Amino acid sequence: MESRMEVPQKTRVLENSSVENPSVAMMMRQSFPDLASAVRSRAPRIMEHFRDLVKQSLPSADELTLAELTDHLPHVLEDLAVALAATGGILQASFVSDSREHGTSRYHQSFNLSELLVEHSILRSLVIEEVTKELERLPSLEEISALNAGMDAASRRAVESFVNHYQREVRAATEAHSKHLSFLSHDLRGNLNGILLTVEVLRRAGGGSPDRNEFVSDLDMMRRSILDTVSAMDRFLHADRLRRGKVEVKLVEIDLKSLIGEVTRQFAEQAKEKGVAIEAETGNCPKVVSDRELVQLILQNLLGNAVKYTKQGRVIVSTSPSGSGGCRITVADNGPGISKDRLEEIFQPYMRGATHGQPGMGLGLTIAHEAAVVLKSRLWAESQPGNGAKFHLDLPG
Repeated sequence: MESRMEVPQKTRVLENSSVENPSVAMMMRQSFPDLASAVRSRAPRIMEHFRDLVKQSLPSADELTLAELTDHLPHVLEDLAVALAATGGILQASFVSDSREHGTSRYHQSFNLSELLVEHSILRSLVIEEVTKELERLPSLEEISALNAGMDAASRRAVESFVNHYQREVRAATEAHSKHLSFLSHDLRGNLNGILLTVEVLRRAGGGSPDRNEFVSDLDMMRRSILDTVSAMDRFLHADRLRRGKVEVKLVEIDLKSLIGEVTRQFAEQAKEKGVAIEAETGNCPKVVSDRELVQLILQNLLGNAVKYTKQGRVIVSTSPSGSGGCRITVADNGPGISKDRLEEIFQPYMRGATHGQPGMGLGLTIAHEAAVVLKSRLWAESQPGNGAKFHLDLPG
């Protein structure tokens, strides 16, 4: 390596490693010159066998791939020998840095984590095998522990580096996806609002004339489709914000009766078109202090879900005191119901019950559940197939 760290930093590196693996502490107190000599002597043979095993495992690998596979490993073996021979157990920082570079290299070579671990397992077995041949005797328990401790440290640092690179890539991709989704939603919403305004103007102009009833009916269908599209975009944005933890909770005292009335009115027209009645039964509840917007978001998704899957009958939104001293909100429907083995799954993204043929993406219940988690509330369901479903939200007092 071209650059080295100072001795105090090297010592701290080893001390941190000894906390993670007690066997490394033994390397701090004892040197193993015979092992170090054996590792150096057998390093070319170890790499030769390593390449052979790779060829057997990856017969389609070209020569460039094989060369890349052995790029940092000779340095790792040399650093292992230096660490084993060090008096007083000062583990050189190059041992850590070379192992990390090895993990970084494998990441950029499109390895997966399992392949990296298998590679280190092969290397470990080869090191022990070749060192045993060089010593012409079985290594002692202390020597085996020292070799394993060294290989553990190399593997751990390589995996840490690999995972760190992977996490950075995932974070960058997630942020880029979120920004793209936000910009796309903003542009689409602006265009759709313009179309919706035009539809409303045409609808009013065509209203009242019997010969234009079909025309007005088509405009109504267009209007519903636009509103459904805007609602779907909102669900995507809500799901993304909740998943990324980008929601700031604003606690206020909530008038649940007023809030439930507001949400039920939002779905009144949709329910009326299906012949479904929405009823509110707001009983006495303790005062609820929570985030009004998030509670509203949960109710919108629960009620929207209930109206969507209820073909006839009624949907009831009720409140009652919960056992924890807070308030329970229940949304009950007489839809197709949910089987017992699907009750937990329905809160996962894109998972749906017996709702094939219905529009939607299966995000509504996920959003409601994630919002409940943010509020430190409990959301769960109870149901039997054919007997509808009840969704309960317990809000703390």
